[in-house]
Amino acid sequence: MDTTIKIKTKTRTKLENYKLHTKETYNDVIERLIKTAQDEEMDPQTIKNLRKSLDDIEKGKTYSLAQVEKELGL
Repeated sequence: MDTTIKIKTKTRTKLENYKLHTKETYNDVIERLIKTAQDEEMDPQTIKNLRKSLDDIEKGKTYSLAQVEKELGL
């Protein structure tokens, strides 16, 4: 199942800069970054931030594709 996430333009730009090639998807970039993070030891603040993000997801603090499309008038 696919889902949509809301990110700031600045974050999107950063993700764009991590692309290895122009056709690489943001999902591929995120998966690669996650794998890299798992392969390296993370500092306590990063772990705290990731736990908070996962908690937000579990609490339903996300947007469905339909919600985003409606908000954008698509």
